Amino acid sequence: MFFAKTLVAWIVAVTVAVANPVSRQDSNSTTCFFIMTPTPDLGPDALQTDINYAVGHTVGEEYPNHDLTDDNAPLVRHNDGTYDVESVISVAGEPPADVAAFIDTWEGQTISGIAAQWVVGAANCNE
Repeated sequence: MFFAKTLVAWIVAVTVAVANPVSRQDSNSTTCFFIMTPTPDLGPDALQTDINYAVGHTVGEEYPNHDLTDDNAPLVRHNDGTYDVESVISVAGEPPADVAAFIDTWEGQTISGIAAQWVVGAANCNE
């Protein structure tokens, strides 16, 4: 009986979460646009998880012990090997302008993914 009640409670919670999706941009987030070059270039599908990790991990290192959200749009690859990356990022307890200012410093730097290193050619955030 306990299992059945737990299962029903879990199904209700999941249904509510799916029925009420969170907006891509909320008042505590910043939207960042990047032009990045990964090494190695494994293609957009293979690198999607890698960029999610690279952005989230790099933000997490700057803001340890904070809850953060990093929602990355699908990667867009250009013929020159660069990628357009769009991320909506929020860090609990931190003003979006401060997070944006930190991320803007990535321009000209390299951030680490799981399988690739990402050279940030351009970074621009809007809170």
